[in-house]
Amino acid sequence: MWLTNVYKPGLIDSMILFPVQQVSSRLISNLDSRSQDIVAKRFGLQDGTPLTLEAIGKKHDITRERVRQIVNNSLTFLKDKIWEEKAEPSLLEFYTRVSKTLSSQGSLKREDLLASALGCSNLQCQLVFLLHLTENLFYHRETDEVHTFWANKEEFVQDALNLLDGIVSLLKEKNDALSIEELENELDDFAPQTLASFLEISKYLVLSHNRKWGLAEWPEVNPKTVRDKAYLVLKEQGEPLHFRKLAQVIAEFQHKFPLKIVKPVLAQTVHNELIKDERCVLVGRGTYALCEWGYTPGTVKEVIQSILSSSKTRLAKEAIVQKTLEQRQVKASTILLNLQDKSIFQQDEAGNYYLVR
Repeated sequence: MWLTNVYKPGLIDSMILFPVQQVSSRLISNLDSRSQDIVAKRFGLQDGTPLTLEAIGKKHDITRERVRQIVNNSLTFLKDKIWEEKAEPSLLEFYTRVSKTLSSQGSLKREDLLASALGCSNLQCQLVFLLHLTENLFYHRETDEVHTFWANKEEFVQDALNLLDGIVSLLKEKNDALSIEELENELDDFAPQTLASFLEISKYLVLSHNRKWGLAEWPEVNPKTVRDKAYLVLKEQGEPLHFRKLAQVIAEFQHKFPLKIVKPVLAQTVHNELIKDERCVLVGRGTYALCEWGYTPGTVKEVIQSILSSSKTRLAKEAIVQKTLEQRQVKASTILLNLQDKSIFQQDEAGNYYLVR
């Protein structure tokens, strides 16, 4: 059973009532007005959009380094308020609950998914601000390899990164996406939820439309172009489709792709991409199939040539029609018309066809 992003009933019940926004506001009010504004802008507490050090520095006419100092000094001051003066007793209990949530999710969690698990999706900036005020959790900033995440202990971080390196190598070796169950069988001592949390932090790995983990660079896992989406949907459907129907299915399918960017899918765009895609073959009027299904590229005449060329014996008209209809959605009369090309096809005394050499 797939477990990632599925939280046990009751897990967030005790969290969702914690007044994240109110506690954040009360804490920040202990700072002077300039520090309040700088910290609020740095964490996005006002509008949900954190600003860079440089942007804040320009607004206050100070250097980036000075902004960093003010933020760090403010956090240190507020930590003392919380831990020494016990200014927000309920916050200490909340940190314990956060730690337990992390433990239940493999001891680390991608920041946005942690916010969801805590019932704070709409208050993620306030949650992140509060999490920066405890020394009991470890913060790992976003890099080229991983998304921002939080962990119970720093040592869990290297374990996760080492495992992810191993999974990337494994997928490259197999050259195929694997389900969470298949990954479990390949890896020892990792519970499904732990494995899922580790996978979710990686930028190199994505969950495909069919619930398998693969490399983000693989078009069949993470399609980014209309051409790759058309190929993937055709493969998923398992049968030839008219390009207009294919465009409709792609539009319905978009939310399943890792890049959940829903855009209008134009039938003509799909048609143009199918024409250029060597993986696809026209099998009828506007209808396309995949070459990997055994369909031969080319015109009806070229298909007949291929059939006769691969046959060990000369073929009767009926056999040619039957085999061609397996490859193309055309009328029998169209096939017979093509057979009349005497420069390519000839009949023997028995009426069987063969190729002109």
